[in-house]
Amino acid sequence: MQSAPKTLHIVLNGVTEDSRVLKCAWSLGNAGWDVLVIGATPFGYPDELTIGYARIERLPLKLVITKDKIPKVFLGFIKGENAQWLIAGILRRLRRYLRKLRAYRRKLFEKFRVKSEVVVPNLHRSVKVITPIALEFSPDVVHAHDYTALPIAGAIVELLRVKGRKVLLVYDAHEYVPGVAHLTKPMATLYTKIERKYSKKAAAILSVSEPMNDLLLEQLQIKVRPTIVANDPLVDGQHPSERNLRADLGIDPMVPLMVYSGAVAPQRGIQTALAALRELPGVHLVLIANPKNKSVMDLVQSAPDLSDRFHVVPYVPNSQLVSYLATADIGLIPILHRLNHEISLITKFGEYMQARLPILVSDVKTMSAEVIKLGNGEVFIAEDVDDFVRAAKLIFANPEKYKAAYTDEVLMEHTWEGQAEVLLSVYNRIARADPIARIHLPFIVSEAKPLQEVI
Repeated sequence: MQSAPKTLHIVLNGVTEDSRVLKCAWSLGNAGWDVLVIGATPFGYPDELTIGYARIERLPLKLVITKDKIPKVFLGFIKGENAQWLIAGILRRLRRYLRKLRAYRRKLFEKFRVKSEVVVPNLHRSVKVITPIALEFSPDVVHAHDYTALPIAGAIVELLRVKGRKVLLVYDAHEYVPGVAHLTKPMATLYTKIERKYSKKAAAILSVSEPMNDLLLEQLQIKVRPTIVANDPLVDGQHPSERNLRADLGIDPMVPLMVYSGAVAPQRGIQTALAALRELPGVHLVLIANPKNKSVMDLVQSAPDLSDRFHVVPYVPNSQLVSYLATADIGLIPILHRLNHEISLITKFGEYMQARLPILVSDVKTMSAEVIKLGNGEVFIAEDVDDFVRAAKLIFANPEKYKAAYTDEVLMEHTWEGQAEVLLSVYNRIARADPIARIHLPFIVSEAKPLQEVI
């Protein structure tokens, strides 16, 4: 019997919140590849889960501050009914302190030009943890998700080749490194050097858009354009939501509702939408986000006068998101002008489209051009509250005008199913594989279960 080709995916996040990683793993598994995803545990212990045929192991690739990292002698003082609240507060403060300490150190080095060796975060730790797993799994392809995983994946590939294994590297460029705002210049230079090194050794390079490809040709010093695998939403794998957005908010179908789904940070521009809410009487705004995220909590605290119209609800499973979004009236993308914001259609753009929501987007280059071309929403000047209000009122006045842009043909052009065919063709070509497709399993992430400690 023909054995399935194998691919090892490496990503430095918790996987379950990364729809691109999940969709890649799910599609390749259904297509006959044996898929193992290695991610970073968000807890103090490793665990494992599955999506379709693909296995996911979340390992201690990064240092995580959790309850078990707090000295037991200290925990002895916080027993009782308030212990959970106190522990959560302590963890938040520790994480915040470490973030500030790292930021201060970076600024100090920049200011005084301290000569110190710049190293890739988590590289040694990650390679140490992943190497024995990779040797046992013996993949045909190692897939690096984003620039943070590329040094690790590249090192793993080199180690496997030294051991005589034939293995290929795929670099999936999620972001354009010079446009990553939080990287210091020395770190951006280091990652650029590593990108160029491993891009020359990669069997394939993937990106998310043509504008990004234009930048990557020079950034990676390559002559062949990367293959585009856009992060469009999955359609066939979607399921009806177990929750109803309006029911969660306690509002009826006639109440005007704007929705923002996804990560929240100052550069996402939610503060513009929140300020505009004061000029849009009767309109409600909901964030589908982590309620404990610091930026989310800051937004809530900044607008006590809007507490009856500004809501936060937790994430729903990715496979139910489109259905959950569908009862809103407008999908928001109010992001600020940053280089990586200008060059692609971000995930929520496609999700809003599949939910048939009119889109209200700031005037970032690629997405505003797409909205103007399709006529599926309005564009406003980033950070301009008055212009946001103007554009929102246009949509609320005639929502059907914008929804009419969502023909079956338009929606089919923005689906993961088409992108998965491109991904699979790249895999089968570089690995010279002809896997046997399996009966498709649904796009459902299993419950996580503890994994035996690996370090």
